[in-house]
Amino acid sequence: MLLTAIVIAQILDPLRILLVAIAYFLSRLASRPGVGWLGLVVAIVALAVGYPPVILGQSGDIAWISGAVGVISNALVAAVVAGLLRLQRRFF
Repeated sequence: MLLTAIVIAQILDPLRILLVAIAYFLSRLASRPGVGWLGLVVAIVALAVGYPPVILGQSGDIAWISGAVGVISNALVAAVVAGLLRLQRRFF
């Protein structure tokens, strides 16, 4: 139950969504394709690991669990942002 609550809370966190979306759009600005995706992966991991202790003030085991699950949550948010951008480009 705790793991599910952490995933739902992370996916619905507006600041996390904003930070991942900014990282995604900054990765699109890279001139070399491989550098953009590498930067996005680094940003996803850095946000996942740094967000619980810095923003939420968590420590100990719950911070490690939140960081590990945060990688998956951030990747899902980035995939949704990428999908929405593709839909916007296709239909508008």
